[in-house]
Amino acid sequence: MKLILSTLLTASLFSASSADLCKGSCSADGTQCSFTVKVNFFEGEWGYFTFEECGDAPNPTLGLELGVTYTFDQTEISNYMHPLGFSYFADGAHDDQDELEPGIAPPGSDSSCDESASCAAPMYEVAGEYVGEYSNNAKIANITTGNENFGLDDYEPLFFFPILEWKGMGPYQVTLKLTDDDINSDIFYFCHIHQYMTGRIKVLKDGEKINAMDTPAIPYDYHQISDFDAGCGTYNLDGVFPHEMCPEQFVCNIPDDNAELMAFGQCIESMNCAMVRGMTNNVESGSEVALFLHQMIPHHQNAVNMAKALLKTGKVECDDIEDEDNNHCVLEAILRDIINNQNFQIQQMQAILDGEGYPETDQCVLKKTPLNGPTSGASTFALSSITSVFVAFAAFFL
Repeated sequence: MKLILSTLLTASLFSASSADLCKGSCSADGTQCSFTVKVNFFEGEWGYFTFEECGDAPNPTLGLELGVTYTFDQTEISNYMHPLGFSYFADGAHDDQDELEPGIAPPGSDSSCDESASCAAPMYEVAGEYVGEYSNNAKIANITTGNENFGLDDYEPLFFFPILEWKGMGPYQVTLKLTDDDINSDIFYFCHIHQYMTGRIKVLKDGEKINAMDTPAIPYDYHQISDFDAGCGTYNLDGVFPHEMCPEQFVCNIPDDNAELMAFGQCIESMNCAMVRGMTNNVESGSEVALFLHQMIPHHQNAVNMAKALLKTGKVECDDIEDEDNNHCVLEAILRDIINNQNFQIQQMQAILDGEGYPETDQCVLKKTPLNGPTSGASTFALSSITSVFVAFAAFFL
């Protein structure tokens, strides 16, 4: 039995065949290929990358051939706050791992490219202009040595600008040409702003994978969305509502004959109940900072879920997000701003909790009592009153 299990675990490390990899849209001579990058917010908590040439699969495994020029177009609106990066290990700098940079040779490599700052690295372009100085690709700029500026420091900050300003400064493109023949493992694409969005890249030589196994590992599983969350466009709300800590309803008087509005109302009730439960906290850490973070993270999560849910309905009808005379376009910009900025802030706050040694959550459960009934200890409150406080708090900050 142990032998069988060991065999299964080992076999699972081997990747699919080269034919199953997504290789982009390539020129007739195969020297240049392209990917159109998007982000699907509805897959998981943070969303995952998709590529138009690869279908709808989130974070597909890509296959990149040595010596071929690959362009990754990030102009589509969902790329806002998701500048693409490439690394030798999952999540790159988010996890203190080496990225593809001119001065970093592939792990385990005998290459001396790091000494001349000529290692393979992405080259970042804004509005059709390369914003770096390093080059290993004569199609973009003259080949260089000794220059480590590959444009990221000019590219990434633009993705923090307000969404309409960001869009107006584009288009955005990243070019990558792998030139280190002695690379012997997979590499990864990832987001420079949001963590946990890593996807795998198999490096190919003459069409064959250099590394037959899926190594290095991605140290986390991708989120699997429940049917309820898939319908709402949300994350982690399945089975949250009803609950003893929440009122029987948050949304009133939905017409019985409006099935779409009723479904959206059910999504709203679940996310509001999740926030009430998440923002009902102990203070075991004895810290105002910890209490604030334990309150604000579920508050932000509710805002993100609410924005995603409204986008999912398709009721926000906007053909040009830059049309500031169209209320729906103004609203779409607000929704995308909420999703991207507050998800980023959630990850920052979670990192602070971890860095300070505070628990990830510190929730407590309240007993139900009548609104004007007696209390029975410090942890017992009138539930409807505290719910009103939470909802008012959320309304103020959203």
